[in-house]
Amino acid sequence: MNRHLFLSLWLFLSFSLLLFAVPGEMTFDKYHQPKELNALLKSWTSKHPQLTKLINIGKSSGKNDLFILRIAAEKKGSPEIDSRPAIFVSANLEGVHLVGTEAALMLIEKLLTKYNSDEKIAELLEKRTVYVAPLLNPDAAQNYFADIRYERYTNARSIDEDLDDLIDEDGFDDLNKDGLITQMRVKDPAGNWISNPAEPRLMRRADPNKGEKGIYKIYTEGLDNDGDGEYNEDPPGGIELNRNFPHDFEYYIRAAGRWPVSEKESIALVKFLASKPNIAMVLNFSSENTFLNLQQSGRTRDPVALARIPSRMRRLEPVMNIDRQDMPLMKTVQLDYKNALEKAKLNYPENRAKGVGKGSFIAYCYYQYGVQVFSSDLWAIPESQETSARETKRDIPAKNVEMREGMPKRGSVRKDEHPDIYILNWSDSVLKGKGFVTWTPYKHPTLGDVEIGGFVPYLKTTPPPSEIEKTISFHADFYISLMNRLPELKIKDTQVKALEDGLYQVTVSFTNIGRFPTSTAQGRLAGTASPIRVHLKMTENQSLFSGRPIEAIPVINENGDIKKLEWTIRGKKGSKITITAKSPKLGSVTTTVVLQ
Repeated sequence: MNRHLFLSLWLFLSFSLLLFAVPGEMTFDKYHQPKELNALLKSWTSKHPQLTKLINIGKSSGKNDLFILRIAAEKKGSPEIDSRPAIFVSANLEGVHLVGTEAALMLIEKLLTKYNSDEKIAELLEKRTVYVAPLLNPDAAQNYFADIRYERYTNARSIDEDLDDLIDEDGFDDLNKDGLITQMRVKDPAGNWISNPAEPRLMRRADPNKGEKGIYKIYTEGLDNDGDGEYNEDPPGGIELNRNFPHDFEYYIRAAGRWPVSEKESIALVKFLASKPNIAMVLNFSSENTFLNLQQSGRTRDPVALARIPSRMRRLEPVMNIDRQDMPLMKTVQLDYKNALEKAKLNYPENRAKGVGKGSFIAYCYYQYGVQVFSSDLWAIPESQETSARETKRDIPAKNVEMREGMPKRGSVRKDEHPDIYILNWSDSVLKGKGFVTWTPYKHPTLGDVEIGGFVPYLKTTPPPSEIEKTISFHADFYISLMNRLPELKIKDTQVKALEDGLYQVTVSFTNIGRFPTSTAQGRLAGTASPIRVHLKMTENQSLFSGRPIEAIPVINENGDIKKLEWTIRGKKGSKITITAKSPKLGSVTTTVVLQ
């Protein structure tokens, strides 16, 4: 009897340990599904209630939760958590950037687990608030974990993409049953594709200037499910969220949405930002890399064409370039990032870095929300040393050198070389060929004899599990270092000078000891950067002889820059005045001055 009781108890305890294992103990050797991610966030809030709060800003089009984790430490005398200067960290708005979600999770874990052991992190969380949104497009991200895998950037909104009054009726089909949606190539006299002579696995468009004639048509893998002669033109899902934001929005492009922030996810995100005027910086993980490519969403018009447009009309066009006053700081951070990459021995092909896209979230955050914005794509397929050393050397006019420093280096592929050859070589050498499906014959019901093959989905955006931890740990640390550079308002000095007839001249020096200015030039241009408002509080027996009771300081630059304000006050000797300077993105500082 005792033996059976012991056995039953042992089984019960073993089952309980499995059932109630804490999911917060995580590893970064795999990608986490949306449901796993949500469980992790909830477990962290249970394990660290004094540091965290889980915020649900809404539901996606596919009815998935959109979670933001607030991280901050309460300390006696510190400002209220939701009114402190804050940082917003966003990840994977594109849906295919799963490594961005892992980086956000790594960042959360570092902040929570090192709070009690790392002085800089403790100081950060006691002075600032960090909001982290690890997955902003759960509908698309789930596709990576589906039985049939294909790259999907869109949310779950159903759209009639081929205007036949049917919805999502012609999606992809896994014809060869390998669990991957790749491509089909079919020989056709009207085709404009050929196999690359140097590497027949790769396809490229025929060049008529070289006397080439196409012999293939290319389709994504699938059937003509609705019998309209088109293939896979109306798959599930509808809008690419990272093209659905207001700045430089692509009107009349179906994938971008019918209007800016037309989607549940994008409007929820914009409303959250609008409700948090204390957010001073946005750090992003996506396919856009502002550290290595400062090119923005569009280009300014040709000067001659621009001159023909009346000046009052030019203002109707979106700003396309980083403000020249903000550029030096951007370049400083860019240089720090490059040096840190080199020190960490992370091999990144700089010439592959992607700039800011049209209608993207970070374009909105910089140009319209008006804050400091940095974005990293974390990883790219490395080039061989031979390829990366083949940079094209040209004489560059001196006036263009500075401009080119912020842009990615020129591509290192020869004119006669396929632009994807380095990807195929990497797949062959590192993945042992698993990144490419060999072209294999298939009898298609409507196209006839076709071949199915090509690069596997997510190959270009998703590093192998063995390469995840090193890059996300580096970037989490770098982002934490950027958080510690936020502007910090201080009162450096106060001076009182007695004048005649009970008058006193009061001078207060305000300084910014942070490494970023108190506002961006673009934020001031857009009217979304709040100035520092300085309030002078006097008693009934005091009066203001010169100066104003409320003054505004538009900006204090970084690294100890100083702005002075002066007032002349009539009052009794020994009486006091109180001076308070505040801004949503800086918090407030107060001092009391004695007239003497």
